[in-house]
Amino acid sequence: MTFILDTEKSKLARLATLIGMLLLIFSLAIGGPALAAKKKKSSRKNFIPSEITARKLLKVFELADEEKYQEALDVLEPLTRKKKLKKYDKAKVYETRGYMFAALERYDDARKSFEKALEQDYLPDSSIESLKYGLAQLYLADPTPENLDRSIALLNEWFENAENPGYQPHFLLAAAYAQQDAWDKALPHARIAVEKAETQGKVTEQFYGLLLAMEFQNGNLMESLEVLKILASRYPKKQYYMQLAYAYSNMGDDDRAMATLQLAYSLDFLDRDREFSQLAQRLLFAEVPWQAAKVMMAGFEKGVLEETADNYELLANSLLHAREYDKALEPLSKAAEMSEDGDLYIRLAQVHLEIENWKDARTALEAAIDKGDLREESRAQLLLGISNYNEKRYKSARRAFNLALKGDNTADSARKWLKHVDRADAEAAAASTTEG
Repeated sequence: MTFILDTEKSKLARLATLIGMLLLIFSLAIGGPALAAKKKKSSRKNFIPSEITARKLLKVFELADEEKYQEALDVLEPLTRKKKLKKYDKAKVYETRGYMFAALERYDDARKSFEKALEQDYLPDSSIESLKYGLAQLYLADPTPENLDRSIALLNEWFENAENPGYQPHFLLAAAYAQQDAWDKALPHARIAVEKAETQGKVTEQFYGLLLAMEFQNGNLMESLEVLKILASRYPKKQYYMQLAYAYSNMGDDDRAMATLQLAYSLDFLDRDREFSQLAQRLLFAEVPWQAAKVMMAGFEKGVLEETADNYELLANSLLHAREYDKALEPLSKAAEMSEDGDLYIRLAQVHLEIENWKDARTALEAAIDKGDLREESRAQLLLGISNYNEKRYKSARRAFNLALKGDNTADSARKWLKHVDRADAEAAAASTTEG
């Protein structure tokens, strides 16, 4: 069963775009975001910068407040070349430098600078965790295989020290695993992300979209269906309704598939030829022919349905099943004209015969025979004889019935009709004698 209508490649591309749009940007405020972390044993490290470094950092902060990030980098650059810089000073310089690069959207440089800060192993635990989390996002924004590996490693390290992490970190890690096709590892995080986001009233369409991909890729079809229901009800879009209808159809639940397509139709989501015709076919099969006809007529009016023999035939069949014979004539006539063989002309003739339009029936049957390639030409001759007989064209009727005698399925009927012709001829002859 396929819920996702696009290719696997485009699916992953959408995930990358989603990550880039929603979760790339983390706080550029100096010091980074405050993230909950497990308490660790107190450290005896000295987290006070030297006087010179402190003055430089203060200048950098002032320039950053004015969004003069390049000038801030110019102040920091000489400090990165100092060999006798204290470990904490060096770590703080690289950390701050990374934020400046990020502000300038120089993300590769930002990653390198943050990695340098982590290498010093001389920052407060909260700063280290913030750096790991931010770095993970930066790596994920440029999802090369190496960057994905590093992003996942950083996020897993962050989770080890995080106390009651929120929904976004779980979403990030699920998305990162998804980029590696590690769907089994991604699924638990996707579920937790949605659950926590729901609890906080922060859930978005993208969260459910990611969860749908995870459930489906893990083969959880019923769970996928439930997620699709939520997406269709909360975020009504064509893609969700079509996927939901397709899912129901593949499960053999044709009633729900049809109901979902009808709802999509009522919301004006259907905009393709096949979508209109499929809904009409389902309605016709469900014995709701007038609704099927209305769908087809709407498709033609909107210019969505192509003017093909198949589409006109489907409209005509819907109208015929609804007993709207007069309305069925025009589309059936168009279908017959476009058809490669003459069989639809026979169908058209049958409708004319039903409403006793003998002449029009004869015209349609003659067209059928002229076009040829009929499944049963003797049937056309039999109906042509009936049309001629009702028009009192007995000579033409006899000729057609004699040709119908050649068909195994029409011979008996042809013989009976020939008796009617004989009787009519006899009556005509008797009338002629009486007049004479």
